[in-house]
Amino acid sequence: MVLGRYELMEMVGSGGQGELFAGWDVATDQKVAIKLQKPRQFESTGHYGEIADELADEGGRTKYLAGIEGIPRFIECGQYQNRYCIVLEFVEGAVLYDRMISARPVKEMSTAAAIIGQLCEILHQVHTRRVVHRDVKPENIILEPDGRVRLIDMGLAIEIGEHTERGCGTVGYAPPEQYDENPDGVTPRADVFALGCMLLEMTVMRLPYAGTEKRPEPECPVLPPDRLRLVPEQIRSLALRMVDREPANRPTDVLEVFDLLRPLLHCPGSKPPSKPLDPDPTEFYRTGRSALWSLGDMVR
Repeated sequence: MVLGRYELMEMVGSGGQGELFAGWDVATDQKVAIKLQKPRQFESTGHYGEIADELADEGGRTKYLAGIEGIPRFIECGQYQNRYCIVLEFVEGAVLYDRMISARPVKEMSTAAAIIGQLCEILHQVHTRRVVHRDVKPENIILEPDGRVRLIDMGLAIEIGEHTERGCGTVGYAPPEQYDENPDGVTPRADVFALGCMLLEMTVMRLPYAGTEKRPEPECPVLPPDRLRLVPEQIRSLALRMVDREPANRPTDVLEVFDLLRPLLHCPGSKPPSKPLDPDPTEFYRTGRSALWSLGDMVR
């Protein structure tokens, strides 16, 4: 029993900071997610304590973002057998990465637009609270059964402009400004870059700048010529702007990205795509659940 009320169930994921378990809250009879610090091995007492502090920071950031529907709800934190842990809402659904691989590629532009559009809606609220996620990638995105997108893992989230002492993120999705120490920190345009990488990956099954092989070299092209020709015309200009090496050349923010994707999104009441993803993210827009759709040009 973790923290006296949560039963540990199966492990559902593992990362640098900890192990993610499904759990059961015996007080409420609800499933929860428990992120538990890995058992101490060869780490010094000081370093192991730093890892615990990072998990505590993640819990604090998640709690700070309370009320944003696309972010899992923070429940509790504490110590379990000398390991720090945080308890979060359990998000049921499919990992986007798995659905992308099975689709190979996502051919319906409305589907790709619905995924990126929903992430824009979530990240707009995150950025409004002056936080940058810094690790937007398909493995951190869950598609719920009703097509709603959820963004998980606040482990690398940071305040806009906060000095970063070292590089971080996931190679293939992290922008150049995240690779090294950055006294000026990062801006929401770092998350715009990651969204652009996902947009290209969904549509041509290739990440920009040589993907996840290594840190991109300055002379590396965005995509090989054969892949560049495959980028759908409807999104080509936007996707290439989003993954520009220079932050100033990218769209100003996720609202601009959303506005440019709007023509590809399904209107409320429209029919589903001919070959929908399962779950179908277009359902979010077809059923009129978008907070930005009805605002139109007023979102800016």
